[in-house]
Amino acid sequence: MRKKLITKLGILGLAAIFLLSMASYSTDQEVTSQGKPVKPDKPDKPGKLKAEWIQFTGDLVGAQEVVGCCPNAGPFPEYTMTLPKDVGHIPAGTYNGNLFINGWGDRQYKVQFWIEGCDFAFEIRGGVFDFNKWTRVSTVIFTDVLCEDFCTGQPLAELTFTLVRHPY
Repeated sequence: MRKKLITKLGILGLAAIFLLSMASYSTDQEVTSQGKPVKPDKPDKPGKLKAEWIQFTGDLVGAQEVVGCCPNAGPFPEYTMTLPKDVGHIPAGTYNGNLFINGWGDRQYKVQFWIEGCDFAFEIRGGVFDFNKWTRVSTVIFTDVLCEDFCTGQPLAELTFTLVRHPY
């Protein structure tokens, strides 16, 4: 009988020590609903801006290395675009402005180019998109696609051009 009492007291003592250690552990560290400790947040990684080659041929002409193009919230990199012919009220010529290109809708693309202010800004949506997963080259062919004034939404002209985008 004495052995049983000592055994029970020993088990209760070990249980008490275990519970006290768990209580002190949980106050030091957050735990999930399953009782597992919460992992600390990973430190932020510095942003890596990717360089890529963006080239236009046809009614829009341009070819240059661009860094950090084109997440939805920017940055909107500087780009030099040549218009071989007038596009609505925008005369033919070479312009230094900002570029945004990205997927739009169901396997189509959006191209925006502007100079600060709304003197010169256009947007083109559409095209036939092709992505080669082995070479990571995107090709978008725009055929007689409507170009609109980015600031007013007014139609400017129909353009035909090809956009090629690949890692640099």
